[in-house]
Amino acid sequence: MTAAARGLSADAAKMSNYVFRGDDNYRDGPLGRAFGAQADGADIQNFADHVLRKESNLSSRYTSFTEEVKVARRFTSASDNRHVRKADAAALRGLEAQGVLRIWDPDLVYAALKKGPRNLAKQAADIRAAMKRNSEILIEGQVPAGTLGATDE
Repeated sequence: MTAAARGLSADAAKMSNYVFRGDDNYRDGPLGRAFGAQADGADIQNFADHVLRKESNLSSRYTSFTEEVKVARRFTSASDNRHVRKADAAALRGLEAQGVLRIWDPDLVYAALKKGPRNLAKQAADIRAAMKRNSEILIEGQVPAGTLGATDE
C-alpha cells in the first residue's frame, strides 16, 4: 500500500529507518496511552499544547519522537545516549496499518489543525515549524513493549 493510500504525508513516507526518544523515566514496557479512555484521560488533548506548552508533569495523548539522536539527547539529563531509545520506523508504520497507533508528522498536524477550531488553526504554522526544527513526529496510541530498544549510535 502506498504512503498516500495510508493517508501519510510526504514527510511520513520518507521517515528514516529509526526514530528516537529521549526519556529519563522510561523503564521498558509499553509507551504512551492506548486509544480510548486512557488517551481521553490525558491532561493534554491537542497538538498545540503538546508541541508548544508540554510540561514534564503533564500527561499527553501524544508521544514525541525525533529522527535525530542529538535532538532526543536534549530531552534527557544524561550527557550520553543511555536514556535515548530507538524504534524501528517500519514497525511503527506496521502498527499504524493495524490501527494500534497513528503517526503524525508536521504536515499532517498542520493539515489537521487548519481544519479544526480557529484558536488552534492560528497556531498551525508555529507548531509545524517547531516540529520540523526538532525533526519531530508524534505517536498517538500506545507503542507496545519491546518496540523500543537502546540506541547504539
